[in-house]
Amino acid sequence: MSIVDQLHDQTLKMAAEISANPQSETLVEDFDAFLIERDELMREIQHELSDQEKEKIKEIIQTDQQMAKQLTIIQKGIRADIQAIQRKKTKQLNYQNPYQPLTSDGVYYDKRK
Repeated sequence: MSIVDQLHDQTLKMAAEISANPQSETLVEDFDAFLIERDELMREIQHELSDQEKEKIKEIIQTDQQMAKQLTIIQKGIRADIQAIQRKKTKQLNYQNPYQPLTSDGVYYDKRK
């Protein structure tokens, strides 16, 4: 199996994993390992590519773009979850101590006597 074939197979496998389990706890770790492995394979490609290999490279690029879109959607969801948790913490703190001193935006000094 050539390096391009290995790269193609791994890319399709990772794309399928992202599509199947977008809420997976290990998705970030798996994707990081995939990127490291893909980088090593890409460094090994040093010969002239055949037409068939060029077609596989084009398919890899298309799949990579689809994965990037899916990962962006997942990232936005994670950010929304984090913001919701932060809002929840703020509201909880306000309920715990509703009479906490308010912050002042400024101070007015009266110079008249």
